Amino acid sequence: MRIKAKYFVSILLALVILACSAVTVFADEPRMSDTNSVSVWLAFSGTTAYCDAKVTGADGTTSITDGHLVLTDSNGTVVGDFPNLSSNSKKLTVSETVSGLTKGETYTLTFSAKVNRNGRSEDVSNYVSKKCK
Repeated sequence: MRIKAKYFVSILLALVILACSAVTVFADEPRMSDTNSVSVWLAFSGTTAYCDAKVTGADGTTSITDGHLVLTDSNGTVVGDFPNLSSNSKKLTVSETVSGLTKGETYTLTFSAKVNRNGRSEDVSNYVSKKCK
């Protein structure tokens, strides 16, 4: 009888450990109802960064406002700052350059804006990180 109890407890513990280690977490990405896409690109040529962002609003978008493109280094220091970007259509495309960067450093390009449609405003953002090689 003791062998069956030990066997049962061993199987039960193995199943508990298996169940606990098999837990998968799914992050819910926020759904954008007024925006079709928010894309950010970062490329380097030598020590110059080429920073691009594009927002496309859904049909009926009247404007894209409060656009802000920021390039930071791995310490969070702002090395490129482009505020007050806007468009009076459903698309906003931004292309900027920042020179004098450090090779081997990782930089993060962040873009945020407000998409205005149907009398409401939707905050959107995206980012990308890349090493200057």
